[in-house]
Amino acid sequence: MVLAAGDLAVLIGAVLAAVLVRLELNEWFPILIGARMFLGVLTAVALLPLVFALCQFYPGYGQTGVERLRHRVNLTLLWFGAMILFDYLAQNGQWSRGILLIAAAIAVLILPAWDGVARMFLIRRGWWGEAAVVLGPESRRQAVMDTLLSHPELGWIPVAGADFSDLASASLPPAALALVILHGSDFSDRIENADAADDLPYPRVVLIPETRELQSLWVSVRDLGTHLGLEMQRNLLVRRNKIIKRAMDLMLGSLALVAAVPLILVAAALVVVVSPGPVLFAQTRIGLDGRRFRIWKLRTMVRNADTKLAEMLARSAEMHAEWNLTMKLRHDPRVIPGVGAILRRFSIDELPQFWNVVRGDMSLVGPRPLPLYHVAQLSPSTERIRRKVRPGITGIWQVSGRSDTGLDGQQHLDNSPYLGSAGSRNVLGARLALE
Repeated sequence: MVLAAGDLAVLIGAVLAAVLVRLELNEWFPILIGARMFLGVLTAVALLPLVFALCQFYPGYGQTGVERLRHRVNLTLLWFGAMILFDYLAQNGQWSRGILLIAAAIAVLILPAWDGVARMFLIRRGWWGEAAVVLGPESRRQAVMDTLLSHPELGWIPVAGADFSDLASASLPPAALALVILHGSDFSDRIENADAADDLPYPRVVLIPETRELQSLWVSVRDLGTHLGLEMQRNLLVRRNKIIKRAMDLMLGSLALVAAVPLILVAAALVVVVSPGPVLFAQTRIGLDGRRFRIWKLRTMVRNADTKLAEMLARSAEMHAEWNLTMKLRHDPRVIPGVGAILRRFSIDELPQFWNVVRGDMSLVGPRPLPLYHVAQLSPSTERIRRKVRPGITGIWQVSGRSDTGLDGQQHLDNSPYLGSAGSRNVLGARLALE
């Protein structure tokens, strides 16, 4: 009810805003906005939450943020497109296409944002989620339960678990669904001989295969007659998607670079005042197809930072251990006091990288380009996957904990869920997706 009411309010607001914008343009593009046209458009737009409900978007448990974003945006665009087509074919163009297009643009931007805020509110109030039981071997069962608990936005709350050997004697509570972990030949024999999955007293059963080394995002189920198939979409290997993504990078990167110039100049002046020396810092990184390029940043560290780092690591075992874990230092004494910390905290030092985006070295979104010493610590499969796409200014690692996740966490998050190659083990926490 909260989600539907909020969507309805957003859509009504989008129509009202679109009407106001269209009235402002009336001087150049005259149009008569009558009560009949306004009510017709408003009624048609207000039906979209009903369409969402029919598509089971309310509440939509079991969907990652990426899936919710894609489905809601696609259906919103289809609905507004259908309204324009209906008006053209059945009403001879009685509705203003300008109002519909403006309202569609507002809805596409605001609806997903509202959905995320609403879910956070519901989670904090304890009003979000449905009960789930997890069945399978203890080690895998606990891993699945930990994942669900760490991602409450999925809405599947584990309330109990059991092994298959204890299923007959276990006292399992009522739940909306059961998550069944397929593990080894023992459980396969159970399904064949005792129809264990069919005997479960739950209206919905979700099978979790033992495929942690495969991607979990952009996977579709395919009915192959007597066989079950899982299709893994590797979106950024499609030529059309590469072209679209590069065009977006060029357009948005150019605009962002122009807008960032004043802030870059102010930040550069502060760096010079506090720490005389070069304003920009360049470092060699690995990009698409393993090509090396120079990444540009505002200097936030003292001069001779590499020498100072070696001295600190040699003196402090604690710093050495932290560096080996994350390739970063939480309290790095090399950072320029005051100014450097602020620039790094708000990522202002990264703004010159919009030039790398325009040049084609980087993308706006993608795995972060790492220094050579950091790349040397990655697994061969991770390094191979990263070379298939352009590195980005921001990516899943940055929005999911940054260096706090450690080297292993970084590889789990940045191992390209977009490509789906071996090694993409944990993408349930993905906040971004590229199509």
